[in-house]
Amino acid sequence: MRSGSPEVDVEYALKLTKELVRIPSVTGEEGEIAKFLAEELSGLGLRVELRRVQGDRFNVIGVLKGEEKGIALAFHGHTDTVPPYGMEDPFSAEEDEEHIYGRGSCDQKAGLAASIAALKAIVDSGIELRKGLAFLGVVDEEREHRGSYALVEDGFKADAAICTEPTGLEIAVGCKGTLPVKITTFGKAAHGSAPWRGVNAVYKMAKVLLALEELEPKSVTVPGVGEVRGSLNVGLIRGGEAYNIVPDSCSIWIDRRLVPGETPEDALREIREILDELGRSDPDFRAELSVDRPDWEWEPIKKRGLKPCLVNPEEDIVRWIREAHESVAGDRSKLKFSSGYFEMDFLVNDLGIPTVAYGPGDPELAHTPEERVSKRQIVIASRVYAAVAMSAAQTA
Repeated sequence: MRSGSPEVDVEYALKLTKELVRIPSVTGEEGEIAKFLAEELSGLGLRVELRRVQGDRFNVIGVLKGEEKGIALAFHGHTDTVPPYGMEDPFSAEEDEEHIYGRGSCDQKAGLAASIAALKAIVDSGIELRKGLAFLGVVDEEREHRGSYALVEDGFKADAAICTEPTGLEIAVGCKGTLPVKITTFGKAAHGSAPWRGVNAVYKMAKVLLALEELEPKSVTVPGVGEVRGSLNVGLIRGGEAYNIVPDSCSIWIDRRLVPGETPEDALREIREILDELGRSDPDFRAELSVDRPDWEWEPIKKRGLKPCLVNPEEDIVRWIREAHESVAGDRSKLKFSSGYFEMDFLVNDLGIPTVAYGPGDPELAHTPEERVSKRQIVIASRVYAAVAMSAAQTA
């Protein structure tokens, strides 16, 4: 890590976080925040492009050029948030001595603000960059991932990247993939007073549920982290039309989390074997298996899915962040593997960019009514980002 990191305007980082929280940007409504970010980055001297992804939804791509062609480091973050879900004053950006509150404060407008504050520090310092730096603000992370998909279509290139999602300032060297699975069992409708005349699809699904409960997903050992286990959760079930009718269909939706080395085909094969076995033992058992999520309508993401990813802990980007964090915070940042999903998947798996997730905020507070972000973590992240950006852009 090079000494003499640029000085970060911490008040700017905190102010920008609050400004971003005050702009509602629920998934599908990212137009206003994209234009705000484009103006902010342009004002800092970056070359900015608003890349239309869908309708009034734009990816924001800002580039601070270096003497040579290419991007040494890209900061990746998403501009959309989940809905407020009944939060009081979700976009007020209220604050106290320790935290900034509101929807998106943690997930992940603080990360966006910290990365922009780092770029501002580089600009203000007048440091000459050998290679360029980039800011990537993408839409649709909370639903169909159209923004990062567009980066792949554009063939974006960089030597390294930081996904600025909230990690509590731990370094995520990878994340699980997520495979949304729908299973439907079929029966035969009949009057509830004579159930023997029908075939109850809910009873058939009960057999599926019991078998799934016994399934033990694959686990792997991640260097520097330890054992990481795949998981399976049945999160939604629907069946029947009325209490006095034998249901002729029943559906469940499964959140199957994948570990590195595991493919969607592997996970589907395990589930299909369960259904086939139930069919062999029960002549009335009929079931259908598909990749499906209730809020997914876009065919490209259904086809691609969300993959697990992992970067080598020996990559320069990991070392730079560890050294910068220790210098700034005075402690060593822990390596982790995220059970949650990050769009570092697209950068690592599709674009071949060594990427880690490291950002301000407690991930357990994301999507909750208590969402907030630590001011101290915003300040640390801003300084770490600036130090890493300088090392990446000036490295030989």
